[in-house]
Amino acid sequence: MLRRPEYPMLVIDAGNTSVKFAIVARPGGTPRPVRSVPTTQLAAAVARRIGAKAKSVGISSVVPAASRILKKAFPQARFIGPKTALGFKSLADRKVTGSDRLANVAAAKARGKKNVLVVSFGTATTFDIIDAGGVHRGGAIAPGWRAFASLPSSKTALLPRVPAKAAKSFIGKNTREALAAGTAGGYAAVVLQIIDGMRREAGVKTLRVITTGGDAASVAKIAKLKSVSDPLLTLRGIALLCSADVREVRK
Repeated sequence: MLRRPEYPMLVIDAGNTSVKFAIVARPGGTPRPVRSVPTTQLAAAVARRIGAKAKSVGISSVVPAASRILKKAFPQARFIGPKTALGFKSLADRKVTGSDRLANVAAAKARGKKNVLVVSFGTATTFDIIDAGGVHRGGAIAPGWRAFASLPSSKTALLPRVPAKAAKSFIGKNTREALAAGTAGGYAAVVLQIIDGMRREAGVKTLRVITTGGDAASVAKIAKLKSVSDPLLTLRGIALLCSADVREVRK
């Protein structure tokens, strides 16, 4: 059994690009972002300074090197892992499912959501579906928007790099415009096809979509995706899974 955490709680979301720090002042409180550090620049001393006033620490990390640094900085921290009790049924393989994805689902479930798809647009784009019975069925992982947008120029000699943003037209008058149109249109098709395929496979007629991540607004615009954006979704889920009601699953 885990001890009840004390507050304020430091909540950390360690991803491939950045490590986000937030403070939760009280049980059930909204995470207040306080700092974001590039993952490659993370150091134990930096993390300790950021969390100097915190009385407990909850962490989601999908980067082994960052996990080691954070364990050194906060030896008593709670890491979301395969044995963390979720409070909901998941059909995903816990040994290989990212803790950030589980945090996203936990935050969506806490709102009483069913027939919902959580999409996180970050370095990679992750999709997780909760069916009509409230069961997390699993999900999909696709290249992130910026990685997708850089693919043509990285694999060809003459194609220029184009910014990761919506195209002004689907019919380009020059190479740059054509590339922007194809890139934006292609990514929109990828996102919408995955969402529709997951909806049909899960037997869900209508899905509510919740988006999060740094590129959520850009991709929602590109794909004309009807969704609710919550930039704090992952941090909310980490706080929830590391909260007072959490118990470890013993096997």
